[in-house]
Amino acid sequence: MIGVHLIDPNPLAPREVYTPEMILNRAEDLRAQGQHDPIHVIPNPNAAGRFIICDGWTRVQACREHKVFEALLAEVHTELGLQESAWFGYEQNEGRSQHCDLDRAMFYEKLIAAGESPAEVARRAKVSKTMMSFYRAYSRLPEDVLEIIRLHPQKFGATEAYQLAKLHDKAGIRKAVSLANKYASEDQTQRWLTNQVQALLNPIAHKAKTSGKTIRYANGIYKQRGDVFELVITVSADQREAFAQGLEDLLEMAAIQPEPAEDDVSAEDTKD
Repeated sequence: MIGVHLIDPNPLAPREVYTPEMILNRAEDLRAQGQHDPIHVIPNPNAAGRFIICDGWTRVQACREHKVFEALLAEVHTELGLQESAWFGYEQNEGRSQHCDLDRAMFYEKLIAAGESPAEVARRAKVSKTMMSFYRAYSRLPEDVLEIIRLHPQKFGATEAYQLAKLHDKAGIRKAVSLANKYASEDQTQRWLTNQVQALLNPIAHKAKTSGKTIRYANGIYKQRGDVFELVITVSADQREAFAQGLEDLLEMAAIQPEPAEDDVSAEDTKD
């Protein structure tokens, strides 16, 4: 039996998310059912008589905050170092399905900071390289986004974190926070979030509508689209000359004569 106030948190703890509701529920379970299984600890190498938790931190917090038990039955693992004790707790929690993706991601980052390579962490955690890159996206998120995720840990998995990190990297914190809040408050799917990120990063340019008109005649058609004019018309023989002259007069207003080609030189220009 070890006093709950003699047990310190593990700096490499495999879990991050402990909500007040979670701790209260564990306290009520302990009061109603007692302690079925021992917690697991290692001796604290920096404080004689104290211990560091390997597994069972929720029960320790429940007893401290809600005054359930003064001491808990504990198994002391003198053979484990700090990192191995953290892996022990991780495996226990994975077996009980108590981790969320945020827990896993923060645990992996602690181990990497402590000297383990990302490849070794992925191997021990049985996570693919691709999935590890998704987990590591949490560490790229600003604190404002992480606060939203901590309030809704089950909603923001590693894929969501990866999408939000991509948005934050390329579009800034405001858009990332805004989208995270919207996703947290609405009943939307992971696909919806991915599509929203894609839309924000690659907005579709809408072409301005070009004004125009089309007039159909019995003997032809006239079209105007923006600055382009088209005319196809059949003119009777007795009107042809006058129409052609009138059309050529109009063309003088806007038609631009082509530049002569460089090799289009008259015979006069070639004389000595």
